[in-house]
Amino acid sequence: MTNLLNARLFDGKTSAARDVTVEIFDRYIAVYYSDGKETNLSLTEILLCEKPNPGKPLRLRNKTDNGLRLVFDDNAAKQAVTNALPSLSVAEGSTHARFGLTLGITGFCILVVLLIWLGLPVVVNMLVAIYPKSQEIELGRSVREQVVALFGEDDGDTGKLTCAPSDRGQKAIDAIFDRFKATGALSYHYETTIIRSDIENALSLPGGQVLVFSGLLKNMNSPDALAGVMAHEIGHNEKHHSLNKLFSGAALSQLARLITGGAQVPVGFLLEQSYSRGMETEADQFAINLMRAASINTNDTAALFKRLSSESRYAKYSKILPEIFSSHPEMEHRIAQFGNANITGNLDIAAADWRALRNACDDEGPD
Repeated sequence: MTNLLNARLFDGKTSAARDVTVEIFDRYIAVYYSDGKETNLSLTEILLCEKPNPGKPLRLRNKTDNGLRLVFDDNAAKQAVTNALPSLSVAEGSTHARFGLTLGITGFCILVVLLIWLGLPVVVNMLVAIYPKSQEIELGRSVREQVVALFGEDDGDTGKLTCAPSDRGQKAIDAIFDRFKATGALSYHYETTIIRSDIENALSLPGGQVLVFSGLLKNMNSPDALAGVMAHEIGHNEKHHSLNKLFSGAALSQLARLITGGAQVPVGFLLEQSYSRGMETEADQFAINLMRAASINTNDTAALFKRLSSESRYAKYSKILPEIFSSHPEMEHRIAQFGNANITGNLDIAAADWRALRNACDDEGPD
């Protein structure tokens, strides 16, 4: 038998607690009310609601849970109960309920993330379809300026970063796009920016923006090869791949902010998202069809892709740009597609114009 212990009793019928005193005997717990009444609780029918936890009340209940709770708040009382009833079992239902609640919350969170993740392509495609073309064009120009600034931060002189081709060089660019526009396949007015860099790559941005790096131009053997690269980038643009990737990146960054509690995702995150294989295949097929309609052979493009895929020329910024020419399992198939297209015809571009374009970023400029 213990000394009298202070406790609170919830009878399971009302939400109010009654202050009681308790004595623990060998076979039962005697509960004394302030009005002189008494209740006995058989020890064989009593369980701990949960394991004793410092700083929290100690609660007892019936095995057949009828809502009754005997609660001990005082540390001395809790210790007395623990000493007097060392073998008292913990209610498994409480443990299972907590586990079930935790599992349920975890499952719900996973379900929400999956729904967002799986629904993201559908939402992004809807946004792309309704996004105003005028805003897309402005967005492309804005991103182009960010790319220029990104490279200029290291060089410290953005004025020398982009290269304005001479009249002869611009004439070569215009000749390529005139052939493409004559097919009726272009829905944008395309602007080409040449960036002074050793990177052998090109980049498509929303709204008709095409970026070509001088390292790629310098290592091209013909304007037909450049036309193939341009056609590929036009394919990404006409199929809205660039806009899709920007929207997807922005949406994923917002999802990441929700998960991580507000982490910021830099613009580099958006630029580094390479196109999927499906997008690359779609852009390649668009390019081949465009070059067929424009009567420009694809052999030089295939040769360019083959050379670039076999060489490992990476400049300091190559990791933040989609590497469309990188060697991967699909590259041989892509090269074969261009090489086996059996398209006849060539661009009628004067050698001097082509040379002026290739040398657009030479410090002393073309002759």
